[in-house]
Amino acid sequence: MRTRGVRPSDLAGKAGEIAGVLEHRLVSGKYRFGETLSIYTLAEQFDASRQPVAAAVVYLRSIGYLEVIPQVGCRVVSPSAQEVIDFYRMYSKVESVISGLAAQRHEGNEAAQLVDLAERLAASPFQTDQERWTYGEGVTEFHKLTGAMARSVTLVGRISSLRRISRFYLWQGKSVRNPDPDTTEYMNRSRLQIAHAIAERDSDAAERLTEDHIRANPGWVGIV
Repeated sequence: MRTRGVRPSDLAGKAGEIAGVLEHRLVSGKYRFGETLSIYTLAEQFDASRQPVAAAVVYLRSIGYLEVIPQVGCRVVSPSAQEVIDFYRMYSKVESVISGLAAQRHEGNEAAQLVDLAERLAASPFQTDQERWTYGEGVTEFHKLTGAMARSVTLVGRISSLRRISRFYLWQGKSVRNPDPDTTEYMNRSRLQIAHAIAERDSDAAERLTEDHIRANPGWVGIV
């Protein structure tokens, strides 16, 4: 079964299956920053030759999950705290543009759906691993909806990998299993504010709130 992260057009056949499973392991935190993975061991796990495993690894490296180590295999990236901060600073700029466009271009009941989703996320329990994973899926849906509302296929396509890496970094965080209630409440409240700004077609507020929200991510999960 292909996981959500790997699109059917990215990789075909066995390589696509392997990439999907590996990405799920990376994003869910099963593989940690700096962990070394053996191509031979992975081939045994997936009952596959090294070729599709290597293709999957190269693909995941292109997104930013892995780095290749000659004669060894690959290693999960291990960015410094400053690199994570820099990433979210850059990512927040692009995501804020999407929110601003969504505020200008949403149609029908899209904005109401976005507000409803933000409210459901704010009310979601955040105690077990499954609840946290479900919450993460909901956040992904929130960004997908803002992307659809922005009506900029090229821009949303460009930011796809950044969104995947953002979720990956979040699940690598030290406190994702025991987040501070105050910061979790802030993230939920600010997401609601973004949704309402978009619904009210206040593009300036939507952009400002989104940038602040995204840049708070590293601190929320204790990466920095």
